[in-house]
Amino acid sequence: MARMIAPVKRRSTRNSRESQRSRGVLCLVRFLIVAFVVVLALALASVSHLSAHDLERTQVSMAFARDGSFVLDVANDPGWLKLRLENFPGSFADRVVLWVDGREVVPASVEYLPPNAGVDAERPLGKHRLRGRLPPDAHTLRWYYGLVIDPYPLTIRRADGRVIVEEIGSDAWSRTIDVSGQFQPPQINATLASLAVAVLLLVPVALRLVTKRSTTEDTEDREVESRLAQD
Repeated sequence: MARMIAPVKRRSTRNSRESQRSRGVLCLVRFLIVAFVVVLALALASVSHLSAHDLERTQVSMAFARDGSFVLDVANDPGWLKLRLENFPGSFADRVVLWVDGREVVPASVEYLPPNAGVDAERPLGKHRLRGRLPPDAHTLRWYYGLVIDPYPLTIRRADGRVIVEEIGSDAWSRTIDVSGQFQPPQINATLASLAVAVLLLVPVALRLVTKRSTTEDTEDREVESRLAQD
């Protein structure tokens, strides 16, 4: 009797392949969505940062003279600065700090220079100019500007010709800046020097006049004594 073998049905691989392909497509779509969201977030953060920095447009420069005096210019976008100062009553000088050798040096004067269209016709900057003086023996300086949010450049022009430029990290202190070896003690001015020379030249003349007068008086005294003796 012939052996009866049940027919074996062939399993179809079509459904499994389609299922794997669907899962691969789904993973790819998910990856693309995540990548798009990340790139979009980075782009928005970058635009936001650049926009804020572009609004402030902070520039700070400080120039020293041999006698220790300085001129400090703090420039910003005038519109941004006006809105910012509305939240901080008081003098602009209260918003900055000059920390010299462990103590604060307060500027002697503060003035606001309005935007100069001739310098930057498209987007001129408003500028606060502060003047003051550091001690002749000053060694270190640290700088702080409390209004800004984004990084900005600080330029130091020393009296000996050296230029120091550093990037300040937004609302932060500068590093310790070397200001030593550039100042000289106050010297006698030209007027006092001319007066001193004139005095030195007049001294011999005065001595001659005094000597001549003394000689004349002695002669007169002898003549008077002689007349009295004759009488």
